[in-house]
Amino acid sequence: MSACKTEIIYQNKDFIFTKCMDCSRMGLMYHQVMIGFDEINFSAFIRYLKQLDFETYKYPCIDGIDRVIIETYHQDIQFSFSEEEFYTLKAGVIEANEQLQLIEMIRKL
Repeated sequence: MSACKTEIIYQNKDFIFTKCMDCSRMGLMYHQVMIGFDEINFSAFIRYLKQLDFETYKYPCIDGIDRVIIETYHQDIQFSFSEEEFYTLKAGVIEANEQLQLIEMIRKL
């Protein structure tokens, strides 16, 4: 996304969501995690996150903290989030998606 003309769609303290005006590629930065999406995979990621509940999917990690493991398309890469991190990410992604839909509706007018 380095050559992209990115626009910040949503941002809060630890979360930035961007979209390129040319190629429509989206980027999500949350703490040290940076993920790129096309539109189809971002929609799939939102559906995936929405169905996850911390209590149901938590996993006791070696550091003694329960975490949710977020799978990626690469079998060797997973992200682990504590309960607070998970719900902050989930809320940020949902808010970013709502903001993106609002911006796209306004641009179509």
